Amino acid sequence: MGNRHIFLLIVMTILTMSFVVAQPSYKTETDVTLSIPCTINGATCGTTATCNGTIINPEGTTLVNQQVMTKNGAVFDLNLTANQTDVLGEYQFTISCSQAGSSSSKNLVFFITPNGELPTSAKGIMYLGLLAVLIIFFVIGIYCIKESQGIVGKSAFGLVSYLLMIGVTFIAWNLSMDYLTSAPFLASFFRIFFYVLLYALFPLILFLTFYTMWMIKKIDVIENMIDKGMPIDEAYERTVKSGMKGRKNW
Repeated sequence: MGNRHIFLLIVMTILTMSFVVAQPSYKTETDVTLSIPCTINGATCGTTATCNGTIINPEGTTLVNQQVMTKNGAVFDLNLTANQTDVLGEYQFTISCSQAGSSSSKNLVFFITPNGELPTSAKGIMYLGLLAVLIIFFVIGIYCIKESQGIVGKSAFGLVSYLLMIGVTFIAWNLSMDYLTSAPFLASFFRIFFYVLLYALFPLILFLTFYTMWMIKKIDVIENMIDKGMPIDEAYERTVKSGMKGRKNW
């Protein structure tokens, strides 16, 4: 799937979130207790009522089938373990209650998300806006690297561009994790990419520092050769490409 198609998928998902009625959401791989008030024919259930629950995860696997729910005051509870909440997405929850020959049933849904929060269109738009700003500044940084004449400027813009790329991967990671739950490999990819870039930051700073100092020294040597009458191309060849071994004493 191309980058443009991934971006369009994120945008469409975010825009449709505003039409989704708020539903309970829980964090993935945690114990969950579902508490549902019992009503039959519009009246609160009495002490003799019983309720059974059935839960189907987004993959179509039945986690519990007509399991007897625990009465807790005016509500009935059904517990899920962390192993049963490891799939992200929408869970189907069917409840059937009975009392004194009367019965009722409800079809409910709840969501399992990476952070326990249901993504909203406002949050998604904020992510997309921040992502667009970071990408714009990243492109500007790359352009400045190309146009900068001094080695210090090139190194500085290079480091800034690298930091912006870290920010881009972090936002992309969160967008994929919240809105592309049907493609979990994308969130994993951006998460790994983010940490690789983050761990490489300190070595990059050291490299740019020493490289800049080395190039400044070389530039001083080149300028000294030019001042003594050597053509700039030859001075560059002798100093940078060929190293100090090929340098003549002037």
